[in-house]
Amino acid sequence: MRWQTVLLRETGATGQMSSSTNNSVSNWRLRQNFLRFFVFCNGAAVMAVEFSAQRLLEPFFGNSEIVWATLIGLILLALSAGYALGGRIADKWPVPKGMALLTVFAGIFVALLPLLANPLLSSVSGGLLNTPSGLVIASLLGTAALFVPPVIALGAVSPYALRLLIRNTEMVGHKTGSLYFWSTFGSLVGTFLPTLYTIPTFGVRATIWISATILLLLGLGTLGTRIYLILSLLPLAASQLAPPVLKPVHGLIKEVETPYQFAEVYKINRVDTALSVNDSAGIQSIYTPGRLTGLYYDAFLILPFIFPRKQPVNTLLIGMAAGTIPTMYARDVDPFRAAVPVTGVEIDQELVNLGKKYFDLKPAAAHVINADGRVYVRTSNSKFSMMIVDAYSQEIYIPFYLTTKEFFQECLTLLNSNGILAINVNSTSPSAPLLEAIERTLETVFPHVYLAKAPGEYNELLVASRNRVELPPISALPPFLGEVRNSLASTWHTPNPGKGPILTDDHAPVQEMTNAMIFQQLGAKK
Repeated sequence: MRWQTVLLRETGATGQMSSSTNNSVSNWRLRQNFLRFFVFCNGAAVMAVEFSAQRLLEPFFGNSEIVWATLIGLILLALSAGYALGGRIADKWPVPKGMALLTVFAGIFVALLPLLANPLLSSVSGGLLNTPSGLVIASLLGTAALFVPPVIALGAVSPYALRLLIRNTEMVGHKTGSLYFWSTFGSLVGTFLPTLYTIPTFGVRATIWISATILLLLGLGTLGTRIYLILSLLPLAASQLAPPVLKPVHGLIKEVETPYQFAEVYKINRVDTALSVNDSAGIQSIYTPGRLTGLYYDAFLILPFIFPRKQPVNTLLIGMAAGTIPTMYARDVDPFRAAVPVTGVEIDQELVNLGKKYFDLKPAAAHVINADGRVYVRTSNSKFSMMIVDAYSQEIYIPFYLTTKEFFQECLTLLNSNGILAINVNSTSPSAPLLEAIERTLETVFPHVYLAKAPGEYNELLVASRNRVELPPISALPPFLGEVRNSLASTWHTPNPGKGPILTDDHAPVQEMTNAMIFQQLGAKK
């Protein structure tokens, strides 16, 4: 057969290969150590592409379980197809050139991914909740599907390398296990390196082009021509010519890819400064030169006045973001009553840095704790008069572990006897299942629970306490808060959540209930 002649020529052999040592093969492309290195790089590239795909989708679709499931499902399907295809091709053409060509194809396709994805992603650039559902689904599936061809090619490499490595039956198990080890170890490197270093440092597109460059160097280098090696560097050159903005928005000031999310700072009406993360379905922080924002933050300005005027209100804020609430307390509340010292817990330090630079967050406004909110509550020995939960890990999703009975019990232990817990909940209606589930869960821990419509299209304010809570009279407030207080008072009531589920650490389907609201909202935009 023709491939046998090619194989003999490429190995430099004239008969059966010696089984004593693989690394004695005259053709370096068939040596065991080289094939180990090849599958190591291939495994790293697969995971780097997968995580880069997730970060490429995140600014437009968020990083909910649905997005992850879609992406991982397509990646696994592509790998499965690649394994089958690679084995078949390797049996028909067991020469290093075939493996190299597969890698070159993957490298070229990966290098083109940011350009190919742009038309699909631009269709939902107006925000997830502002786009018709059909277009959202088509864009998500279409963009994720772009990653299928290169992953099929990368999936084909491991069985191809195994076919090249095993030329007789001696030590098959050892050789196979060794190749699997290096491929999986490469996947481990490809998991942590982009997540912890290249994406936060260089950005998602640069990470994609670095991966493409490595694949091209590997594939074209195996083909063995110097001009090919020079061509391998083209993706890195392209990364220097790429536009600096990943997701253009009107009034954009700064975009940052943090270890946790994609964040954008931009101007609203050339006056106010806003922070949005991921798919821009909401505003995580805002700075207004005037006193009120017109958003749910204004409702939190009322809460310190529930307490006696001369009593400092030691406050724990979980989910500080860029510091809107502590900045407003320092500016708009402290001059009219005893101070409201804030301990602000924020897991993403980059958001705090943006707050200091663009949102007038002063060191005196908050004592910042860079930690996960649940971990801090569980380990803190401090006592607070007020706790505020305003944490959203994925733009519009409350982390499930900040809605459970166990979490609320931990909050209760940190509150003073007359303390209150306030929670901002995104909800499309007062009867939404998510809101009712949180209400019912609160009622299992706190004797008194109250609900009011906060400023903002989808914001509801939940307040829980050991004792009865009444909104302060207008006479106790500065004049600019009168309208906000009256708006809250008009909807302030004790909720009746019905038979909704009690959320626990073991079972809290928060994302599923949030997704149901999203689909309902998207369905209204068909």
